[in-house]
Order: sequence, then structure tokens, then C-alpha cells
Amino acid sequence: MTCCVGDQVLLHYKGETKAYYVDLGEAIKGRTITGVTSITSPDAALAIASAAVLTVDTSDYDQYGNAVTIEANTGISFQLSNGTAGSDDAESTTTLRITFTTSAGTEQARVSVKVAAV
Repeated sequence: MTCCVGDQVLLHYKGETKAYYVDLGEAIKGRTITGVTSITSPDAALAIASAAVLTVDTSDYDQYGNAVTIEANTGISFQLSNGTAGSDDAESTTTLRITFTTSAGTEQARVSVKVAAV
């Protein structure tokens, strides 16, 4: 798995099916995530599956090798596969729109993704 904090660009390789974590703790300070409604992308070739709330503290490493701990109910996990690769110079190639529920109601977050060729 690979972890990313909400403001990082998530690197995904087109030929892989991989699970990812996103830490939304900073974006939802004082609230907890109770459910994931949907994750969408304008990249029709990018398959998104298995969205779930991280219900226990989860430790992993981001794509830069830094240790990250996501507190319970402040992050989500999902799987990405395929996608449309962009140029090597592009900072990102698509954006995930994550719709989720918290104690405050329905909220959204955006995560930039760079889909790279293998």
C-alpha cells in the first residue's frame, strides 16, 4: 500500500492494481469519517474500487519513504488500477473526488493523482 496526505500528489503506475490510503485528518479536524459515499475521477480508464474508512490507527509509508500514521476514522483506503498515463513532466494527470460522511454531514476532498506509464 501507499499512503498520502491530502495535499500530496499520489503516484500510480498504469499497469498496477494497488491499494492506497489517504489521510484526511487535517481536512476534517475535530470530526471523524463515518462512511465513504463515492470516489470518482474524470479519467474513465482509471478503475477505483474497495473504498473504506480506516477504522483503526494505520501506519504505512508515503511514496517518499516517510513514515505516516493515520488515526482511526480520519482516513480512507481504496484500490486503483489502469488509468491514462500523462507526460513525464505533468505534475498530475487526474483528480480523485472523494465524497464521504462525517459527524457534520456530507463532505468532499480532492486528491491529485499522477498516472505514470510502467
